This record gives sequence, structure tokens and C-alpha cells, in this order.
Amino acid sequence: MSVEETWVGRHYVRFEPGDLLVMEFHGPILPGEMAALARLTDERLLARGRLFVLCDISDAGGFSHGSRHELRDRPRKLPPHFVAYVGAPAPVRVVLDLVIRATSSLTGAKIAHRFFETQAKARAWLGEMHTKAA
Repeated sequence: MSVEETWVGRHYVRFEPGDLLVMEFHGPILPGEMAALARLTDERLLARGRLFVLCDISDAGGFSHGSRHELRDRPRKLPPHFVAYVGAPAPVRVVLDLVIRATSSLTGAKIAHRFFETQAKARAWLGEMHTKAA
């Protein structure tokens, strides 16, 4: 299986073999970008039935007010997925945890998530989750 990649604004998105989605955020997430990123994720998630996501936010610049509200338009019944965040400072972890809880509540999806300092550690955890989900 080949690697698919694209850009959404300044943010890099790559689908790797084995249901792994890698997102690298660079700068702020602007209005329209969060909706586009969620659409890419949800299309793959709904088609595959599960998804493992590595989000490297070490170079992210935060969410605009408009981009935060774009997540509410996600499908209401999403399958389970697993998200590993890399490079999130403590205040961002709190916000992301709240966003994930709200998304789970709105979509009914079970979203397992963890925070890591390196992509290697994040990939190791996602590998463990892949084995458990098999």
C-alpha cells in the first residue's frame, strides 16, 4: 500500500499503511482548515472502521475561534479511533482533553488518546493499540 499525502494550509497530512494517519501542524489552525482536516480523517475512519492518528503539534500555533466550532459538524456515529499527540504543552493538553471529550459526546465515538514527547514513543503506543484492537 502506498503512502498518501496532502497539505491543508500549512498543515501536513499523511496516510501510512496500517490505518495510520500522521498530521503535522505548523502555525495556527485557521477557519476552514479544521473542517478540512476533520473531513479527511472522518472519510478514512468511516471507510476503514478504525483509525490510528499521530498528531505532532509541537509547531502548532493554536486554534482560531472559528476552527474550534468546525468540529461540531462531524458525523454523529464515528467508529473508535486512537490519537497520539506529540509536543503538547500542559495548557494545550487540557484544551485537547476537553475537545476530545466534547467530540466523543457529540459523535458517540470512543476516542483513546495519550500525550507524548516524541513521535517514536507515540508510534510505539499506537502500535500497542493496533495490536489490542485487532
